[in-house]
Amino acid sequence: MKQKLFHIILLTLTALCLSIEANAWGETTSYVLENSGGTLNTIETGPSLPLTGPGETLTYQVNTNTFLGMQGLGGIYVQVSTDGGSNWSDLAHDDVSTTTTTKSHPIAANVTHIRFITKTGATLRKNYSNVKVTRATTLSTATTALDFGTVTNRHSATLNATIDYNNTTYDQQVTGTCTDPNFTVTATAVGATGNGQAIPVIFSPTTAGTHTGTVTLTMNGKTVSFSVTGVGQTTYYTRATASATTGGLAYVSFTSFEAATNSSDAKNSGVTTETSASTVAYYRAVALQRYAFVGWKENLSDAAFVSTEAEFLAPAYTYNSESSSNPTVKTYYAIFEEKPNVTILEPSDASYDADIYEQVTLHRTFPPGFHTLSLPFATDVQTLTGRSSNDDWVAQLASVTFNAFDGYTLFFEKVSNGFIGAFQPYILHLGEQLIDPSWTNVEVLEPQPVAITPVEGYAGCQDWQMTSNFTAAKDMNGLYGIVNAVGALKLGTSGATLNAFTAFITPPAGSAGVKTRSAFVDSDGTVTMVEGLPSDTPSSAIYTLDGIRHRRIAHPGIYVIGNRKVVVK
Repeated sequence: MKQKLFHIILLTLTALCLSIEANAWGETTSYVLENSGGTLNTIETGPSLPLTGPGETLTYQVNTNTFLGMQGLGGIYVQVSTDGGSNWSDLAHDDVSTTTTTKSHPIAANVTHIRFITKTGATLRKNYSNVKVTRATTLSTATTALDFGTVTNRHSATLNATIDYNNTTYDQQVTGTCTDPNFTVTATAVGATGNGQAIPVIFSPTTAGTHTGTVTLTMNGKTVSFSVTGVGQTTYYTRATASATTGGLAYVSFTSFEAATNSSDAKNSGVTTETSASTVAYYRAVALQRYAFVGWKENLSDAAFVSTEAEFLAPAYTYNSESSSNPTVKTYYAIFEEKPNVTILEPSDASYDADIYEQVTLHRTFPPGFHTLSLPFATDVQTLTGRSSNDDWVAQLASVTFNAFDGYTLFFEKVSNGFIGAFQPYILHLGEQLIDPSWTNVEVLEPQPVAITPVEGYAGCQDWQMTSNFTAAKDMNGLYGIVNAVGALKLGTSGATLNAFTAFITPPAGSAGVKTRSAFVDSDGTVTMVEGLPSDTPSSAIYTLDGIRHRRIAHPGIYVIGNRKVVVK
């Protein structure tokens, strides 16, 4: 009776395991391989389990089911296929005990299927479960070296390394470091797999001479490396630009730094025979911005200059030894050196080059009183003036109010810390005259005018705007400016213009003829009102500060005459 019960339990468990075996493989899925009854000459094979991507590590749990103290013999084999399951080879052979044990084996990335089997000599069932394959992370590169050549200091050159990769997860990043800080790697987002992925490497030399290093790229714990080299250059060489004069022939070359030492860029002007050649040619050196001409050399390695004149006459050709009728044009190199990097901002011109400068000067005289100001870099009032004074400050348009009696009032709030932001439009007040303010070590940016719209006031206050101006001779017809003497608003008429590095105010449509005044708000809330001036104020017109016109000065007080403040005692 007991023996029948044993067989019933065994059959029930076997059926249960086989039903689980049909499920998808992976975590918690269990499988059974069984050679029972002492059979020693059969092979039991589990299902073929396909891999959905390159694998790296196989893990699983295994044990032997034991009844009546008997343990299965012969162990269990892991086999792999690289051709879709047609052919198999042994990966590993694991002994199996009654205790559940976790096994782990590396597998090649080209494995497509795995399976488990017992072989001759195996007895009793083998249970295996939790079969998992960790997807492989692979990273390789065909790039062994990048040579950036010669790059001007404070400039950059970019070359791409390429990688092939397989990722364990999506949305990974490839990052990089270099043993030489003059080389940097742009972090690049990558997907699951890819071939020929470009990874930008940037060479930005800060010192002269040859720079070498090793770049290491990292993705999801994997790394590859390659070498990089480049030359930083502070003294620049370039072949001359040559122009012909009467009786002379030109040798034409390039003036770019990149082409300076590349002889393949030289172009012959057409000197091919003795009869068509002149013994001299007129050479001219033209310095690019921020560089000064030093002299001419026949060879870049020469210690001495053949001339230090920017323009000179020199032999245009030499004869080849084979034939005197086949002259070769002689090359002269113009040598340039970097010069102190300074610039002057001209309000009447407004053209400038965005760059980092050792010194920047704004060519402008500021009398005491009110002005508008906009700059293509950030600074502050104390740096602008070179002094510390409560009479020096800047303010920005903050709000606008309106009523039928006072008209429009534009409120300008003083900036408490005196900060002057790049491109921002300001009202500037000075207690003393300021001439040609200068700054050192400044990055001047490309002009980007900024318009400020007030956020408080009457419902239509946003129709007013204060805008920075980087255009010379800005047409001010219909726009408001500031009167230096007292800070009153003045509406421009036909023919009125405004210099660059200033600001102007745009009124809303329909405001023509409506009284307009300015108000300046201190940090403590104190407000100073300044009445506006008519747009057609003649030079001899007399106004009090409240905007009332007088035919003559009848009493002591402060008047505005021709936009000048006059104090009468």
